[in-house]
Amino acid sequence: MMRLRTRRRFVAAMLSGLLAAPVAACGVEPTEVIDAGPAPVISDMPAAATIYLVRDGRLWPMTVAAESPQPTDVMTALFKAERRMPRGAATALSSLTLTQVQLVRSPPDPDRRNDPDIIYSLHMRVTVSGWKISRMAMAQITCTARLRPEIWAVEVVHVTPESTGRPKTHTCREFWDLSPRAGRLPP
Repeated sequence: MMRLRTRRRFVAAMLSGLLAAPVAACGVEPTEVIDAGPAPVISDMPAAATIYLVRDGRLWPMTVAAESPQPTDVMTALFKAERRMPRGAATALSSLTLTQVQLVRSPPDPDRRNDPDIIYSLHMRVTVSGWKISRMAMAQITCTARLRPEIWAVEVVHVTPESTGRPKTHTCREFWDLSPRAGRLPP
């Protein structure tokens, strides 16, 4: 009698398993685990970035909050710094609008660098719009970008309502005469 009950239970379990199999199968084959890198992390803490403002007619470094330490976000923070300027500081960027920031790989310039291990260098191309771009504004953009060691030069494209200027390449060395009294600017 016990064997008969066990057989019936076994048969019932098999039948229910066979009936449930077509419902559970969806036709998608399982795959191996695919590694896509680290999981994305959302942080509500802004990154600290150094930018150059103007004080007493010279460039003055200031630490501000940026969305991330990426060069494009630091440049955006530079153009937005006018909203939260400390006393005594100014900006020459107030009449300009940041239109685009690009990082461009380019062959190394033997006149500007002599690092044999690096085949390409990064240039930052910054496009701004507005009527006039002053030398101080050019210095703020260039020297802020050059604080990043991977950026070797900055190309500034000035767009006015009448025309689009040609990209002009700058390094911070051109603006060393604007360095803080007790400090230095990047190369």
